[in-house]
Amino acid sequence: SSSEPRFPTVVPVRDFDPAKDAARLETAIKTKGVDEQTIIDILTRRSYEQRRDIAFEYERIARKDLPTALKGALSGSLESLMLGLMKSTSQYDASELRASIKGLGTDEETLIELVCSRNNEELMAIKKVYKEMFKKELDKDVAGDTSGNFAKLLLALVQTRRDEPSNVVDYQTIDEDARLLYEAGVQRKGTDVAAWISIMCQRSVPHLQKVFERYKSYSPYDMKESIRKEVKGDLEKSFLTLVECFENRQLYFANRLHEAMKSKGAKEKVVTRIMVSRCEVDLMRIRTEFKREHKKSLYQTIAEHTKGDYQKALLSLCGGDD
Repeated sequence: SSSEPRFPTVVPVRDFDPAKDAARLETAIKTKGVDEQTIIDILTRRSYEQRRDIAFEYERIARKDLPTALKGALSGSLESLMLGLMKSTSQYDASELRASIKGLGTDEETLIELVCSRNNEELMAIKKVYKEMFKKELDKDVAGDTSGNFAKLLLALVQTRRDEPSNVVDYQTIDEDARLLYEAGVQRKGTDVAAWISIMCQRSVPHLQKVFERYKSYSPYDMKESIRKEVKGDLEKSFLTLVECFENRQLYFANRLHEAMKSKGAKEKVVTRIMVSRCEVDLMRIRTEFKREHKKSLYQTIAEHTKGDYQKALLSLCGGDD
C-alpha cells in the first residue's frame, strides 16, 4: 500500500551511542530528586528505534527495565509522556485504544479520535499490535463496548476495507456517491446511516474529497453541516472527525491540540497523546497547519498553556518555533 510521506519533528540523532545514553539515564534516575532535564533531553530527541536500543543497554547496566525505572522516577503527565515514548507509534496507539475501552465506562472521545483519524495503513498496524499486546481482537473489543450505529461505524473502520487511491478519477462513481449521500440524509426524512457508513468507510480518501465537493451541487448544506443536521452524539462526532481528516488530517490534529490546551486545566492527556503519537509521523505538518489556522505557533501555545518539566518535554517533541 502507498505509504504517506513522513514529516516528523523527532528524527534519529547522529553519532548515536546507546550505551552512553543508558549510563547518563541511569545517573539521572538515581540522582537525589531525579534529573528530569537529562531524561527529557535524551528520550525526546531520539527516534523510537534508538530509544529501544537505549532501553536494551539500560537493562544490561541497571538490571531493571527502563519503563519500570521511569515509572519510579517520574509522575503525572511527564511520566505518561515518557512511558509513551518507550512504545512504537502503533504500540502506543494500541495501548491508548485499550485504555479507552477497558475499565468502567468507555472514553468515547479518545476512541473516536484514534479510530476515525488513523488511515488504513495505521489501523492495520494497530490491529496487529493490539492482538500481540493484549491477546484480543480490536474489532471484538470495540464491538463489545459500543452500540448502535456508532458501533457499526467504528467496526466498519476497524475492518480496514478502504480502497487504495486510484490513478483514474471515476467521475461517474463520484457523482453517484455524492447523490447517494444526499438521498440517504438531507433529502429524506430520517437518515440511512448504513449508506453513509458504507461510502465513508470504503472509498479512498482522494475519491471522498471529490465526492464531498460534488455533494454541494446536490445538497444545500455541505457534508459537515449535513452531518450536524442528521445525526447526534458520538455518531455525529465520529462522522465529523472522519470528514475533517479526509479533508486535512494535520489540521484536525492542530485544532484538537489547540482546543485541548485552551480548555480550563489543559487537557494534558489529549496533548500528550497527539504529541507522542504524531512526533515521528507528521507533527512538522501539524505545526504548519497550527500556525496557519491559529496565527500563533504550536511552540508558543505549549509555552503559554503548560508548565514545568512536562512543558519542557512537549517543547522538545515539538522541535522548534514557527
